[in-house]
Amino acid sequence: MVEQPSYSGRAEWPLVGREQQRALIERTRPKSVVIAGPAGVGKTRLAREVLPDAEWIRATKASAAIPFGAMSHLLPDDARDRTDVLRRIAEHLEQDLVVDDAHLLDDASAAAVFHLVTRGKTFALLTTRASEPCPDAITALWKDGHAERIELGPLSEEDTGRILDTFDLDAASRHRLVQMSAGNPLLLKELITAKALIRKQGVWRWNGVKATPRLTEVIATRLNADENQRRLLEVVACAEPVSTETLERLARTNDIAEAERKGLIHTTNGLSRLGHPLYGEVLRETMPPARLKQICGALADTDQRDALRAGLWRLHSGRPADPRLMVEAARQAMDRFDLALAERFARAANGGWEADHVLAEILSHGGRYEESLQALPYAPTKDDERVRWAVTRSDVLYWGLGDPQAATDVLDTVEDPATAASKAWVLLFDGRCEEAVTAALPVLRTTNPQALCWAAAAAAAAAGFTGDPDQAREIHAIGLRTAREHRDDVPWGYVQVGFGYGLGLLAQGRLNEAWDLADREYRTAAKQEADAPLGAWAGLRGATAKARGDLRTAITSLRESLILLAGFDTFRLAAPCLAELAGAYALQGRAKQAERLIVRADREASRLFTTSIKLNQAWTQATRDTRRAAKTARAAADQEHLKPLKAWALYDAFRLGDHSVRRQLEELADDPVRHAFALAAGKDPRAGHLFQEHGMFRHAEELGRNTLLTPRERDIAKLATRNLTSRQIAAQLGLSVRTVDNTLGRAYLKLGINNRADLKAALQA
Repeated sequence: MVEQPSYSGRAEWPLVGREQQRALIERTRPKSVVIAGPAGVGKTRLAREVLPDAEWIRATKASAAIPFGAMSHLLPDDARDRTDVLRRIAEHLEQDLVVDDAHLLDDASAAAVFHLVTRGKTFALLTTRASEPCPDAITALWKDGHAERIELGPLSEEDTGRILDTFDLDAASRHRLVQMSAGNPLLLKELITAKALIRKQGVWRWNGVKATPRLTEVIATRLNADENQRRLLEVVACAEPVSTETLERLARTNDIAEAERKGLIHTTNGLSRLGHPLYGEVLRETMPPARLKQICGALADTDQRDALRAGLWRLHSGRPADPRLMVEAARQAMDRFDLALAERFARAANGGWEADHVLAEILSHGGRYEESLQALPYAPTKDDERVRWAVTRSDVLYWGLGDPQAATDVLDTVEDPATAASKAWVLLFDGRCEEAVTAALPVLRTTNPQALCWAAAAAAAAAGFTGDPDQAREIHAIGLRTAREHRDDVPWGYVQVGFGYGLGLLAQGRLNEAWDLADREYRTAAKQEADAPLGAWAGLRGATAKARGDLRTAITSLRESLILLAGFDTFRLAAPCLAELAGAYALQGRAKQAERLIVRADREASRLFTTSIKLNQAWTQATRDTRRAAKTARAAADQEHLKPLKAWALYDAFRLGDHSVRRQLEELADDPVRHAFALAAGKDPRAGHLFQEHGMFRHAEELGRNTLLTPRERDIAKLATRNLTSRQIAAQLGLSVRTVDNTLGRAYLKLGINNRADLKAALQA
């Protein structure tokens, strides 16, 4: 059974975003208040919160046909006439009064409420649906000044997000829920109870709208559409936003006007959309298949200006499609990282070199490399086709089969900016950063925007890894300018260039810059609901947070990254993300989780991330054996030739107890961060300022008071400072004496001391 969030009780929902209205009601008292707003925005909930002990009158459609039907529970049994009823209710009603859905009151009850408010001493709080007509007596309350009318609108995106804070959601799913509910708490609740979320690796993830009977009923009630209007809404649901021109060809003008009047559709700048995002989801989900085919066929015959939409209509209609249209639709779907849809388009194109090639690209991006090789057509003779063929084949050879030499050999057979840029990517991830820069620099002078963006991304990252921040910054600026000028041609060029630069910033230890970039672009990708870029940015954001010492953010972001990259991990970023997550768990003292992940991380990692993975392996080992961990970090340093990474490894070895690396750190200290490492190894207080300046907050904190100890190590160390023996500590904590001694030994190494006599001073340092 799939786990679902438990959030069904109305009382469980936090009341957010209504602080201003609540305060206004309190200030207005004793004057009565009418709360008006759309269905589902929380009028009743607000009334319950403000007046929890009030007398309630609940109006319904059924009670509206009966005189005094809504307030029958307040009627005296022996009342002589209507005047007597009103007088005696007013005499005996001593509590505050809530009238829920006052627009549904029968005339007699409405008159009674008017009497209570205007003649009695009752403070009344009424709720009414803004779009519905009210009895004259209720309308007169606010029109004649007897009550204050307060408009209650949808929640802001921020306040809707506050409700969702209860769930551990990935950012794209959170954004989707905010957009789909459009600030309506009732619809948000219905979405969640309709199994719109699924839990993966501890994170709630959007799973699509399921048109459950309850959700269908809620939407049908809100639509309140006759047959002609529903058929119109179905057309809009299949095509939104649909042009006015197309809509008028497929629906009657009178029906369109009536739907606009009722707020069922909105038209802006010649484009029509449904009145609420959920309408389309439920209408499409509940539409009979034959009706869906009919509408999509008519749309495809009417409007083919957008290849992606026209191709999708053709697929739904079941009719044959122009192969060229389907190939272009496949490319557009691939640009949006919807590989499943892109594959459907490519296969519907029914062969041909272009169709086979785009299918091979799609399969390669999805990690299905063997299938991609089978789908990849023969090497063509046309120059432009041969370039694309070489790039795709090299991708499969490197990312799929792990053969960098074969990949670069294929690229070398075709001289073109695109093949040179692809070669730079291969060289970068193979850890040959100097060669990557050399291969990419000539491409920065090309007029091919896609090739230039690829080259700039690879070169900016490579320059960062080699320790040349000025060159990295200059290359990044060139790529960024091109990506912005050619956004339509290279829609994800901005992401590629930025991510490459961000990798380089992290490698250099410029964590403030890396965090600002990763966090900003992560939030942008979340709003775009683009899983692949979001997964990449979440990984970089998490790795940067870990380096800064923010382990909670690191773990959340890295877990999210692994979920998102599962469906689109062309550049094998999952491996370093696994390692970073293992390292974060290790720093929290969660040895078992760290050990389980670090084994998986080392299987398919690119050489570029070898040192990073080894260092996270060292911190994982440190949860049990600090000496072994220090040796692992030192070995990683010895095998690394790139200055920034070598310095990271040496300083980690120092942090783990190997103080012999100080001279090597001093030899690398030609950069502010590497200089800080050398100063810290020499216990120079200036290191703390440099660490702080570059966002290395954990490193700065360690200089003042050691935070490397796990919770268990710290607890045992504190007990040892009280002159308790190992046996006494073991008895108090329920551990073996051997465990206590081993744990103290690890603490001594981390603190740079040799015995218990120095322990108290070290903990206070």
